[in-house]
Amino acid sequence: MKYIFIAVLATFWCTSTAQSNIRKEINYIVSSRGETDSIIVEVGHNPRLYTLHRKNNTEFHQYATLLKEEDFNLYSRLFEIGIDEQTYYIKSLRPLDEEEEDKYRHLKPYAAFEVAAVAVNDDAEKLFDSALVLFNGENYKATIAIINKAIAINTQKPDYHNLKALCLGNMGRYQQSTDEAMYALEMDPANPELFEIIATNYYFLKDNENATKNFEKAIEYDLSPYITRIYHNYVRHLIEVPDPQRAVEVYKLCLYRTEDVTANTSGGENLPDDLNFYGGQAYQQLGDWKNAIRIYNRLIVINPDFSGYYAQRGWLNQQRSDWSAAISDYEMAIELDTAQSVLLTNLAEIYHKLKEYKKADAAYLKYLTLNPDDTVQSGNYAYLLLDAERYKDAQAIFERLLKADDTSIDVHVGLILSCHLLGENKKKDIFIKRAQLKFAEIPITTATLDILIKTGKYYYSDKVITVWKGATK
Repeated sequence: MKYIFIAVLATFWCTSTAQSNIRKEINYIVSSRGETDSIIVEVGHNPRLYTLHRKNNTEFHQYATLLKEEDFNLYSRLFEIGIDEQTYYIKSLRPLDEEEEDKYRHLKPYAAFEVAAVAVNDDAEKLFDSALVLFNGENYKATIAIINKAIAINTQKPDYHNLKALCLGNMGRYQQSTDEAMYALEMDPANPELFEIIATNYYFLKDNENATKNFEKAIEYDLSPYITRIYHNYVRHLIEVPDPQRAVEVYKLCLYRTEDVTANTSGGENLPDDLNFYGGQAYQQLGDWKNAIRIYNRLIVINPDFSGYYAQRGWLNQQRSDWSAAISDYEMAIELDTAQSVLLTNLAEIYHKLKEYKKADAAYLKYLTLNPDDTVQSGNYAYLLLDAERYKDAQAIFERLLKADDTSIDVHVGLILSCHLLGENKKKDIFIKRAQLKFAEIPITTATLDILIKTGKYYYSDKVITVWKGATK
């Protein structure tokens, strides 16, 4: 049975201690915020939040005084910061000396400035204004035609290249878009939107490494008023990579930067719903059900008619085996959006696990009526029929699937099982030999299902596993 999941760099080194790993990194501090028993510290290179706790910390007052004495801005001095990797608590804090500062100067950001154009040209500015109107109307080809004229007059204006890069990206010409943005960065090296354009281009080119690298620069240079779109796109990217730990860090950083809250409070009131939704998914990927469901619950209160939030919360409840809550959420999601028929397969899988075979059967049949060509779910339905002791019906489906495509080991396994349960031993032996020839890399033995389950792509009921071992003795 095939598992289908339905769901809508700072410089450092490590030293081990008896209790935890302390990671020491070189970084600059952007801001700090005092709380009742702690200080939240925002570092700038690969931005994230750390906490200086008062409790059981004999160095707290020394470090707190040091933080107060510093004038944090883009020219801040560098620190060696010791971080507990499990808690993100600051365990040590030391400003670098002059020699060390010089060694790690490359970690400091560029100052936020834009090089002035050689000369202000009214004609070029008028063309730029006209181009903006066309861009806002999503007429990208015409925008480029106009902005090219402005660039011909004054090629040293970063805004012109920025606009052209946006147009090219929206037209799917990602490399050309990156070229324009890179040229603009030569004149405006601290512009977060230019890094965002480049990161987004790499995202669509499926170059995760360079997308991440440039998203990191975008949030490093993003200053108040903050551009929440950057965090939205970066968190979404990190979920897809997947890197949920970094996704949560970036989400919490956005909360901290845009609201008067700490990294540990709920927040989210001032963020777009989609960004909060991605934050919830990041927590969910980490297995932090509490924070994930808190976000989903709030989104559902605000948007009670949006099926996607119920579907995602349903998937979370399914993951944590809260079957009744998952069923309720999936049913509500389907009621709100009948096009989400794929959620019927989630319902079927839950009912299958609960051995409520009639309800599982009804959900599969409703889905397959709408999606008759879905071979994976047809196979899953056949496995349900095996557990429901409808062996002939299951065998008929497996034979049909094999005839259409013999590359799925799941179908071969199903045929072997159905033949065994029907007492068709000669036929079973034929299918075993056929599977052995087809899948030489996977031994067809009593351990086959265990091997498939370990891949994380397959699920089999206890009953099927027991029957398989008897069929392959």
